Amino acid sequence: MSSTEPLDCQQLLYQPVILLGASNLTRDFPLIIRLLQASIESPLEIYTAMGHGRSYGNWSHLLYRALPGISKCEIWDVISANNTETRKPIALLTDIGNDLIYGQSVDVIFGWIESCISQLQKIDARITITLLPEESISQLSTIRFELTRRLFFPKNKTSLTDLKQRVQLLNRRLSELAQQDQIAIVKIPSDWYGFDPIHYRYSRRATLWKRILSDWDFSFSSNHSIQNRWFDFLYSFYHLQPALKRQWGKTYHSPQPTQILDDGTRISVF
Repeated sequence: MSSTEPLDCQQLLYQPVILLGASNLTRDFPLIIRLLQASIESPLEIYTAMGHGRSYGNWSHLLYRALPGISKCEIWDVISANNTETRKPIALLTDIGNDLIYGQSVDVIFGWIESCISQLQKIDARITITLLPEESISQLSTIRFELTRRLFFPKNKTSLTDLKQRVQLLNRRLSELAQQDQIAIVKIPSDWYGFDPIHYRYSRRATLWKRILSDWDFSFSSNHSIQNRWFDFLYSFYHLQPALKRQWGKTYHSPQPTQILDDGTRISVF
């Protein structure tokens, strides 16, 4: 995923792609782009709102960095303003479970997801949503849960029993969205997660993302030998500056797109 100077792309027909999520999306973002580039001939117009610990509704903090809630960030204004492409937009909503561990209710979280879906339906996007790792969490021991909670969400005191119940309820409501046109729901097998119950195993990532993105009907076949790269997790940190963030108490704005790749693909981060 090398970058280059901006190209004269006026004659290119872009494929709009909207990617919304948190840690799994952020860590595997370069892998996802490689998969898309191998399957779509057109350059991509990527709009993404992601980040470790990202919330779908509230500002989320990780160490010294804070990002706005996905459903309320600038991505929606930009997508609406740029919706002049003739290719059908495709969209992914993933990593939805963070807000449960932040203590938000199922009703509030589902309202944020519905807000995102409503905006995507306005541009006639084809939408894929991944369910929360219900089976993986149901198999958690109290010790494993406490280790995971204290490592990733140390300020939250949610109990394991309460978390399991809310994950089940939120998944049920998300699954009902599949009754709507152009919405696909993807369930991830529990054995594809690692020691912690919310992050995908390294060895399964390429296959897993092919499965998640396959509902867009592009040629994600075995002919595409896209591999994991151990340094992928550094890409977003070093190369993708979001349009708005708070860092050490100061607010920063970065112009978008933040990067243009060799094939003309443009990446805008919010």
